[in-house]
Amino acid sequence: MRNRERIERTLRQQPVDRFPVWQKMANRTWQNAQPEPYRSMGAVELLRAADSDVMVGCGMPGQALATKRPHVTVRVEKEPDLRRTLFDTPDGTLVGEESYDPFTQSWHPTRFCAATTEQFQALRWFYTDTEYCVDADQAQAGRDRHRQLAEQDIYTSSGVGPGPLMNLIEHMCGPESCVFRMFDTPELFAEVLELMHQDRLRYLRAMLPHCPADTFWLTENTSTSLISPDMFRRFSMPHLVEHGQLVLDHGIIPVHHMCGTLNALLEDIDTLPALVNEAYTTYPLGNVSLAEGRTRMPSKALIGGTNATLWLESVETIVQTVVEDLQQCPDVRGIFLSSAGVLPAPASFEKTRAVNRALRALKPTDF
Repeated sequence: MRNRERIERTLRQQPVDRFPVWQKMANRTWQNAQPEPYRSMGAVELLRAADSDVMVGCGMPGQALATKRPHVTVRVEKEPDLRRTLFDTPDGTLVGEESYDPFTQSWHPTRFCAATTEQFQALRWFYTDTEYCVDADQAQAGRDRHRQLAEQDIYTSSGVGPGPLMNLIEHMCGPESCVFRMFDTPELFAEVLELMHQDRLRYLRAMLPHCPADTFWLTENTSTSLISPDMFRRFSMPHLVEHGQLVLDHGIIPVHHMCGTLNALLEDIDTLPALVNEAYTTYPLGNVSLAEGRTRMPSKALIGGTNATLWLESVETIVQTVVEDLQQCPDVRGIFLSSAGVLPAPASFEKTRAVNRALRALKPTDF
């Protein structure tokens, strides 16, 4: 089978000739720690050199989707390694800050904009009466890029950030303040969550008809180290049902990116409309196995099956651990072997290629 066919059939849990294998190495976190030429390689070149199956991002250009927020003015102030975002609302100005990590070339929140009840009230304006409009020329540019990638037998992904609950926890108010609002001001919490949900639905309805990619990732980052199973059931699942169904309705494969501890949620995730669970992280960094996923979450294809801790072991140990997990599975449909999270920096190119070659030699008919 060719690359695109193998990945597509795996995600739809159809028979394939071998397990697809894809490591998250085409990123600055891994590449910045590597010598040349790997440090400077483009994603496709790097993945192919490492004998990885190839899947890359293919969203619309950033300027394709225009956002109207009639009640809020957004200003950004930049300092070296610090980005301050100010949201001017009718109830005052909210200020959030992010610090830059030059090694991973990524931003991390260091000050939440809606940590107090008053700030949480003002946050409502950010999601009220929003509108989204897609520029036709930019959307066509995205489709053209996807066509070019498909002609190179490359599978593609696009996506969106976390839904309302995880967005509040990770970006807007932080875990502690989010729980305080949930229990101390439940009516306000429900109002903000619903405003955020309706804003996300407007975004998806505007964007999905133009999405050029094969898959659309709902980047939930779900983990029971941040939320409880009941919080997930009450505040995430109703939203994920609607979000995933919208993606399906547009003929795109919906993927849940849930990179945390999921063991207590497997049966709940199984009921959701997304076809795939990604960043499926095994023990000891995560708390699941491939066998548990196939047994307790059978409606989902699984992208993952290893973890950063395992990648610190020898090639032989990594491969044998995966084989033993596969041997415990009731079936091996829909298994797409990957590093789950970002490939850890100590995993060299040579080691990664050796693991890839060994995993690509595995065939579903052997299990």
